[in-house]
Amino acid sequence: MSITDLKFDIDRESKTPLWLQIRNELFNCLYRDELRPGQLIPNEKTLVELFNVSIGTIRRKQGLGTFVFQHDNSSFLFEYFHFALNGSDEKQSPNVEFISFETKKATKSQASELGLATGSPVFQIYNKLGLNKKFYIVDKIIIPQDKFPGMTEEIFKGRANTIYNLYQNKFNIFITNCSEKLKAISADEKISKLLKVPPNAPILKINRVGQTYNNVTIELRTSYVHTSDIDYIHSQNSTFGESI
Repeated sequence: MSITDLKFDIDRESKTPLWLQIRNELFNCLYRDELRPGQLIPNEKTLVELFNVSIGTIRRKQGLGTFVFQHDNSSFLFEYFHFALNGSDEKQSPNVEFISFETKKATKSQASELGLATGSPVFQIYNKLGLNKKFYIVDKIIIPQDKFPGMTEEIFKGRANTIYNLYQNKFNIFITNCSEKLKAISADEKISKLLKVPPNAPILKINRVGQTYNNVTIELRTSYVHTSDIDYIHSQNSTFGESI
């Protein structure tokens, strides 16, 4: 079914602005898979007719139109990978090495953040990331099993693109925003072995919460970073730009 075949209910008596209601309806189309990654969103004239609003409510910047955002290697580097070699502001795609893929029971804190019952099944995944053939980062990823039916180690390892691209194209789960908390800690025995640093070496711990539509938390990621040769670089930006 095309988006132009759908019926939308915009409440003109609501305190929520019309443009925000329209944005939310488009988000819901993404959530229901009625708009797909890379697909062109209808032009202004079509949206005016669909939502029965003025052109001023819909107005976007002129150009090629507005497309559904696609997670890929370039967007990952721009949005989510915040590291560069010391003395350089130029980020490069990291080399990634798979470590492990296991099914675990959610801890109390994990369950709380993911909106699950304590003990619910989750996938726990470890990766190493590096630059110039040296590994500096260990990622621990926790995702709810019920949101990724059919996910296996083979599917995860065999992905042709980024992890977020796999979420999006295989499981129709789109990461719309992330938040991060950073803290300096000492490496424990497991992390020190994986990063090949002395036990209790100072490292950076980054907790990232990844959310999908309607601010639903879908991924918990902890990065352990040995910053001897790399810097953390982050510029504020918006996944959706100014369009919707």
